[in-house]
Amino acid sequence: MRSLQDLQATLTAIHEKDKKQIIQALITAEILATLFMAVVLTSILKTKAELPLLLILMFGAMMIGPVIPYLIMWMQAKKRPSKIEEFVARLRKGEAVSNLETYTDYKLILPLRVIRIRLFPMEYAQIVIGTGRQSYKLPLSEENVQPFRAFVSAAGAGAVTGNTPSANWSAN
Repeated sequence: MRSLQDLQATLTAIHEKDKKQIIQALITAEILATLFMAVVLTSILKTKAELPLLLILMFGAMMIGPVIPYLIMWMQAKKRPSKIEEFVARLRKGEAVSNLETYTDYKLILPLRVIRIRLFPMEYAQIVIGTGRQSYKLPLSEENVQPFRAFVSAAGAGAVTGNTPSANWSAN
C-alpha cells in the first residue's frame, strides 16, 4: 500500500472476498442444519407418532435460524463500501488514527464434543479515527495486516497527506 488509492482498492477487494465468505458460510450452515434436521425427523417419523403443531414450528425455526446471523452480516457488508470511502476520505483530510486493533473472526464455528471447528476466517481491523472518535470495522487479509498498520500510522503522522505534524522535536 503506497497511496490512499491503493488502500481503497485493497480494502474493496478484501471486502468482496469477505462477502463471498459470508455467502459460503450461509450455505454451509444451512446445509448442515438441513442434514441435522433430516436425521432428527427420520428418527421421529419412524415411530409414526403424531407431531404437535408446536414441534413442527420449532423444527421450522431450526431450519430458518442459522440464516439470520448471516443475513445480518450480509446487510452490514452491503454498507461497507461507503464506510471504506468515508475512512479513506478522513485519512486524506489528515485525521489521526487513535486506536487500531486487529483480530480474527470466523464466520462459522462448529462446536463438536471435544473440538471446535472454525471455518471461513477473516482478519478485521477495528479503527477509531479523528476527534469525533468515529469507529470503523474493516476486513483485511492476513498478509495485509502489517502493511495496513504501517500505512495507517504513516497517514496519521501526515506522511501520506503531505501535512507535517505540528508536534515534533524540532517544533519544541
